[in-house]
Amino acid sequence: MTDTFFKIIASSSQGNCAFLKAKDTKILVDAGISPRRIKNALHEINLTLEEIDAIFITHEHSDHCKALLTLPDIENLTVFASETTYETIAYRYEKTQKLRWKVFSAGQSFTFKNIKVSTCAMPHDASECVAYKFDFNQKSIAFITDLGKPTISAKELAKSANVLVLESNYCPVMLQNSNRSAHLKQRISGSHGHLSNADAISILSELDPDFVEHIYLGHVSRECNTVEHIKELIQVLPQKLLSKIEVVNPFEADCAPFAR
Repeated sequence: MTDTFFKIIASSSQGNCAFLKAKDTKILVDAGISPRRIKNALHEINLTLEEIDAIFITHEHSDHCKALLTLPDIENLTVFASETTYETIAYRYEKTQKLRWKVFSAGQSFTFKNIKVSTCAMPHDASECVAYKFDFNQKSIAFITDLGKPTISAKELAKSANVLVLESNYCPVMLQNSNRSAHLKQRISGSHGHLSNADAISILSELDPDFVEHIYLGHVSRECNTVEHIKELIQVLPQKLLSKIEVVNPFEADCAPFAR
């Protein structure tokens, strides 16, 4: 495996998890699927769950943290979360209190082993949702999902990354025509809900095609969006940027890993 290796394991409202290797450091971003599924994904790249150094949680919704409830006892595994996110998870799920937590304030930057970690608060209906940027090996990966609108801080974080994971959750027409309740439709489309395709494209339109190396559009709704629809909409972007965009299938995250 190369010094830099990034792979999305799952990305949808049913569960989110990604793996990053930065030289000898191995981390997960979110753990919203079963430990068994995580183990199977790691096995495919010749790793075990026991080799993971840390898990970085974006927020407390179950599709981002459910594996924490049934994780085996792994020595030296650190779980990072914002202070408010930690308090919410620990209160709701007493079992998680036994984990080795490291908490931070949203907006804080810190170092974990050889990775510089930057955090940024995102507008989402959670206690304190954060985006992450990981800097290492002269590369950077930004992980920006679960935000109701394209904030200035989200745009700046996206522009500073070589590799970007960005939410493109829903099509407004498909959402309104869905069988979902009026309350849920308002929650998703509100300023603290999820990012629409158009809002995701507005962030992409500000990226430098010569700087960004790869873009994953993820957290795609299974009911209110399609991979094909997103691919049609992004055709307005420059070809040089289009060639670097991959839309993550919400039913099976079968996109290629980023390796350098």
